[in-house]
Amino acid sequence: MARLRLALVVVLTAAVLAGCDRYADDIDAVKTAESIIPGRSNDLVVIDIAGARGTVEWRGGPAPQYESPDIVGVQAVIKRIGAGGKRSEVELDFVHNRQTKKVAFDGLLVDGEKQSLVGAIGQFLMQFK
Repeated sequence: MARLRLALVVVLTAAVLAGCDRYADDIDAVKTAESIIPGRSNDLVVIDIAGARGTVEWRGGPAPQYESPDIVGVQAVIKRIGAGGKRSEVELDFVHNRQTKKVAFDGLLVDGEKQSLVGAIGQFLMQFK
């Protein structure tokens, strides 16, 4: 019985890890692309936004709004504590087209609210120092 449980745990763990790896190439493509600032990878832009007080989590998954299995949504979720102690969450959304190998910036949320990239840059400079 113990061996059966152990086998079940191993199989479930392998299935979960395989699901995570399903989008690893998409996440890597988004990280290396220059979708926000020409000459700077998305990964470096995200790290700059996170700063010394932030953490970054990259996520990948289906992008149902595009109704194509070849277009994958990738998010960089930044959790950060500003100089004044204010906690913020910034989500940068990207899409990766597996057929064309193109990456595009798809939107930005700051604390759950949609923002324009231009407006958010000013907010980042003031709030996230």
